[in-house]
Amino acid sequence: FVISADLGQANDFSAICAIKDEALPIVDDGKVIVGPRKRSVVYADRFRGVSYVAVVDHLIRLCNAPPFGGKSQLVIDGTSIGRVVADMIWDQGHDLWAIQMTGGQDWSRKGRYVNVGKTALVENLAVMFAAGEISFAHDLPLRKEIEADLASFSTQTTAAGNQIVTQSRSASGHGDLGIALIIGAWASQALGNQVVGEFKLRGWF
Repeated sequence: FVISADLGQANDFSAICAIKDEALPIVDDGKVIVGPRKRSVVYADRFRGVSYVAVVDHLIRLCNAPPFGGKSQLVIDGTSIGRVVADMIWDQGHDLWAIQMTGGQDWSRKGRYVNVGKTALVENLAVMFAAGEISFAHDLPLRKEIEADLASFSTQTTAAGNQIVTQSRSASGHGDLGIALIIGAWASQALGNQVVGEFKLRGWF
């Protein structure tokens, strides 16, 4: 699982999304192989009016709770106040990635902080949906709100020929749920642990 969070300021919402990322073994022509990769948004929540200390506590407890415990990677929007919250989470002994949105398409990593172009973040999720690489769980709460947030983002070309992302205020607010999903999807694509190897499958005859 990738658990991603966008942190609100003042009266804005903080939002959390969780993406289940799995590739199960299947039998193909008598051989056991890794099946197709499936990613689905299985959890969403948002809240406001709580302290950042409480937000940090909630995120850590969520990462340790079933079904996420021992199988999740925490990612937060590390822009602005997010950097402070990232340090608070790190001080609690919990690992995470902090995504800091920048201009352009490139990305770079220094320690737990990752600088990524906002255009690249948004385009990555758009491509994933278009290719059928990510979907919503059928019973996902706040799905309509997430879709409204995502619809508030648009890509424009400047006079210099550069692609930029603009955002209009959606009916649900500042796009907090959309941003949480955008950074989580990018992290699952670019920062996920990937292991390629050959192992003996126990219990198979």
